Amino acid sequence: MQAFTNSYTRGASNAQYIGSAAATTGPQARVVTPKPTRTSEASPTGWMQKVSDQLREIAQLKPNWDSYDAEAPSPLAIVIALELLLLVEKRLGTLDGERSQPQVVAPRADGGIQIEWGTYPVEIVVHTEPSGDLGYLYVDRENSIYREVSSASFQEVLQLIAKVVFTVLR
Repeated sequence: MQAFTNSYTRGASNAQYIGSAAATTGPQARVVTPKPTRTSEASPTGWMQKVSDQLREIAQLKPNWDSYDAEAPSPLAIVIALELLLLVEKRLGTLDGERSQPQVVAPRADGGIQIEWGTYPVEIVVHTEPSGDLGYLYVDRENSIYREVSSASFQEVLQLIAKVVFTVLR
């Protein structure tokens, strides 16, 4: 377990790693978050195992895991995230395993899970809500497209992930 100064799952883009493991200072325990692992550190053929391990770790987080009153990850959000990732591996991983792996899988402060694919100028941030809803933010800067959807189908999200993963940069 490792601590960050800010949680990017709350929208901050300046998260910085500041140390490892929980520590106590006086009567208070300092709660720390797990270091979000870039899934690109996994081998291309084994990224699903790495992501499954990450989700298993995330599932163990308790309420207030970020020391800012974050909710514990919802079991339903974790299951939906896993189902989506298995679908991505099955449908896109057979075409290009390395490119189909997400860059980030992380807990959200609301009890959901956040999964990210892509690089500038095209990217998608998918979130599974504690309620089980699937949503996303899709950004295509070349074509000035910024679309945020709070309730989407697996098919819609999978099509956008494929678009992001297989976009050829000029």
